[in-house]
Amino acid sequence: MKTKDRIVVESLKLFNEQGERDITTNHIAAYIGISPGNLYYHFRNKQDIIQSIFGKYIDHMRSSFQLESVHDNAEVFLQQYCDDLFESLWQFRFFHSSMPGILLRDETLHQQYLAAHALLTDRAKMAVSKLNKDGIIEIDEHDIDDLVELMRMVGSFWTSYLMANSVNQPLTELEVYRGINKIIMLLWPYATTEGKVSLSPLREKYEALSKP
Repeated sequence: MKTKDRIVVESLKLFNEQGERDITTNHIAAYIGISPGNLYYHFRNKQDIIQSIFGKYIDHMRSSFQLESVHDNAEVFLQQYCDDLFESLWQFRFFHSSMPGILLRDETLHQQYLAAHALLTDRAKMAVSKLNKDGIIEIDEHDIDDLVELMRMVGSFWTSYLMANSVNQPLTELEVYRGINKIIMLLWPYATTEGKVSLSPLREKYEALSKP
């Protein structure tokens, strides 16, 4: 792996372990085992590294959560959506935990995030509409926007919520899985009798994954 790529990968790991706010470029260099000068050869500062990590985050979001066509099975898509969301929350947990601060101090990142957010919102609306059309849920079309917004809020801010409600406790995969189950629970009140049969295995899966 090239040194520049290694800096990005290892910085993401370090930020996930310790948060990014108090981490300096010297910390990053020491963590990787290179000199600060070598790090500065590839990146001007810590924010430059964060921008590269964020690029990976955007690429992940754009390549995930895809309902390939209107003929695809919405139930299968929902399962994939939950798996993709877990991967995003866990792989980039430092970003989700500190999202407002990171975005507000970098306008370029903020605009990139808003564009990706709009794309994911459209995909989520398409999926919920298909769940509705396929009889898995029953919801008024006018309420879909509000439901999708709630789903996106939970997905975006679940890790920061956990961090705010714990003291010096590292975030675990179990807690992230619990957040995915909250997404399913937002859909549950709208599930039809047949829909609950379809959604139950997914709900049980994430309930089991969220238990020690």
